[in-house]
Amino acid sequence: MKPQLHQKITLTIKRLGIHGEGIGDLDGFTVFVDGALPGETVTASICEVRKNFARATLISTELSSPHRVKPPCPVFGRCGGCQLMHLDYPQQLETKRQRVIDALERIGKIFNVPVASCVPSPNPLAYRNKIQLPVDLTRMGLYAFNSHDIVEIEKCYIHCSLGEKVFAQVKQILKADPDPALKFVLIKTGVSTNQVLVILVTEGEGSPALPATAEKIMESAPEIKGVVQNIKTTADNVILGKTFRTLAGHSSIVDKICGLHFKVSPASFFQVNPAQAENLYQKALEFCELKGEETVLDAYCGVGTLSLIVAPHAKHVIGVECVPDAIADAEENAKRNQIKNTVFHCAPAEDFIGTLSSIDVAILNPPRKGCEPAFLEKLLQLKPKRIVYVSCDPATLARDLAILQKGYTVNTVQPFDMFPQTVHVESIVQLNKEV
Repeated sequence: MKPQLHQKITLTIKRLGIHGEGIGDLDGFTVFVDGALPGETVTASICEVRKNFARATLISTELSSPHRVKPPCPVFGRCGGCQLMHLDYPQQLETKRQRVIDALERIGKIFNVPVASCVPSPNPLAYRNKIQLPVDLTRMGLYAFNSHDIVEIEKCYIHCSLGEKVFAQVKQILKADPDPALKFVLIKTGVSTNQVLVILVTEGEGSPALPATAEKIMESAPEIKGVVQNIKTTADNVILGKTFRTLAGHSSIVDKICGLHFKVSPASFFQVNPAQAENLYQKALEFCELKGEETVLDAYCGVGTLSLIVAPHAKHVIGVECVPDAIADAEENAKRNQIKNTVFHCAPAEDFIGTLSSIDVAILNPPRKGCEPAFLEKLLQLKPKRIVYVSCDPATLARDLAILQKGYTVNTVQPFDMFPQTVHVESIVQLNKEV
């Protein structure tokens, strides 16, 4: 029988959902409870009832999990940035490994494939090199979960220390002189180079005082190398618009990863946990098993990070990415690192792959939505001897692996904790061509 709205229930939590919520069973009816952990018995109040499930608000915990810890952040539970800060770190790692296993089995129908222990992040806190802060006049913080309500913060516990130093300065400057057109502040930090880029996102052109504000920000910390305005003209949930204007200093910074230097521009993608990204990229290189004579395709190559890391170990690397600015950065990064055996193409991967006649190894590193089916079908026709798939979403990974199993064997799955204190998990999979 369905529970009733506002009904008080007692529930034993069996597992965690994909958003970090506790899941229990009430007489055969699934109930989601935010803040509850597996193994706990909780009292909760039903706040939403749907056809197949209900949501409940946690009232009290009658039996606590031995893995429950006190979150260091005072706004955990209100801010939507972290979902697992109340779960001890070893159990976070096991939860993420299990999430990968569940997706493989449930979505991909892939069983009996070894999924290794999740590689812990070198830093479970203070690891992020980027933060996106919504602004409403003098209020600045992070969004509450599944909401556009701003939770004001004094500190973000997963943001790197240099980025936090800059955040404190920027917040002080903007509170003293609020701009109604300012909607977001982005802070990007080159952790290895101690360089910071500040991006001010405005609705339309912004205030005439914005250049003076940018100069104050530049002067507030020597590590700030540039302040860039982004002009947003569309009313949607995408944070950045298409137009950038340098207000002070430089329009980009440089960071270092795996011994190589990379340009970090306002719109370019760069792994947010650089210390763990080094581990991830080294594992990807290992999975490629390169001998030095291979032609490698790096699909969804972004600014060329993986292309340039594998290039010294291959004969030729072809990178493809549909974002023009990312390809321009990739070409510049190749020159910056004096790597000459790479070529980059700006095109959708599913269109470009049809122009290739043969490749030896394919690296796939798609966005969260995974690969287009048309791309995977053409890849199966090309028959590279090995595929290395880097994924940030277990569900789309499992879906795509099910397609690739038409010609490949899933050899190894290695999860990485790229995003500690959150539900997200990165994975690398090695697939070998069936003989």
